[in-house]
Amino acid sequence: MSGTSNLELPTELKLRIVRVAKERDEAPATLLSSAIDSLLIIEEAQIAEVRRRDATDAGEIYSNEDAFAKLDSFRPSRRDPLPK
Repeated sequence: MSGTSNLELPTELKLRIVRVAKERDEAPATLLSSAIDSLLIIEEAQIAEVRRRDATDAGEIYSNEDAFAKLDSFRPSRRDPLPK
């Protein structure tokens, strides 16, 4: 299984990947790429939903720019010097 030989996967999982790739008539690497892409789409949607709910629960919704500006204000290396 050359398409996944560099991955540290259990032997049983590698065999499943080879079997399914063969059934789909595609390379194991193509199957893995498609599976990972599908998983990441779902994960990103779930993260976005959690963030949306957190913002709703807090009663305020911030733009990305506002959120990053607020986060940057907590970094000592990016803080403006205090007024004299």
